[in-house]
Amino acid sequence: MRSVQEQLDSQPTWITWGKYAVYFVSWVAFVGLTFYLLTRLRLNLLLLIEALEVNRWARSAVHNFSFVILGLVGLSMVIIVEHYLRTAVPKNLLFRRTSIALGSTLVLLLASVALYRYLFSLVAA
Repeated sequence: MRSVQEQLDSQPTWITWGKYAVYFVSWVAFVGLTFYLLTRLRLNLLLLIEALEVNRWARSAVHNFSFVILGLVGLSMVIIVEHYLRTAVPKNLLFRRTSIALGSTLVLLLASVALYRYLFSLVAA
């Protein structure tokens, strides 16, 4: 049984560099999708507050505090997925893990868009 280092040494250098390039591009795509997802979630939260007719003092507090909480959640997601993708390169699992990370983010993004439309229909009615 060969170690991970021996497996990497047996591959040509350009293949290893290519895998790390794919890892970096997919990580940047994940960061962009995560940032967009968190802005959509923030809009959903503000629309939910509007639908529930919360008073203006609580609305302001939730609005400001949600910025901090969503920022910490987003930072945590990016750090965890960075490690998840970086360790996938030596194990030859990069494409599987990339599809899992980006696919789950896209599913959450589609769910947030659907929730936004539903909340908008509640507020508009």
